Amino acid sequence: MEARLTASPRALVLVIDDDARSACLLARMLQSDGYDTEVANDGAIAIARLTRDPLPDAVVTELHLPLVDGLAVARYAHSRSAEMLIVFVTAHPHALEGPTSRIGDPWALLTKPLDYTELLALFAPLSARVAAANTVA
Repeated sequence: MEARLTASPRALVLVIDDDARSACLLARMLQSDGYDTEVANDGAIAIARLTRDPLPDAVVTELHLPLVDGLAVARYAHSRSAEMLIVFVTAHPHALEGPTSRIGDPWALLTKPLDYTELLALFAPLSARVAAANTVA
C-alpha cells in the first residue's frame, strides 16, 4: 500500500452512493465511530478520487452507480492498492454472482438495508492495521 501523506491513526473510508443523503449519513456515522471519510456520488468521481494520495483504506460502494459501476471502481481501487477493503452495499446481491473473480481480495458484500454493526465488524481489522502502521512510522 502506498504511504499515507499524513500520519493519522484513523482509517480513511471512501463512501460511494448516488443517493447523496445516504452517503453523507453513512459518512457521518463512520466519523463518529473514529473513521475519516470522503464521499463520492458517482463512479467517475470515485475513480478520480482514487488517483490521488492518500488512498483510502476502504471503499464502501453501491454496485449500480451513474457513469461507472461499482465493480469498475473496485477493480481500479485494487489496482491502486491490493490491500484496500472493498465493501459492496446493494439491494441486489445476485448481481455479484458472476463477476467476483475480477474484483480481487479483500472484498465483502452487505445487503440493504445496511446492518451498520456488520459494517463496523468488517472494519475492525482495518482499524487495527492502520493503528499498527502509525505506531511503526
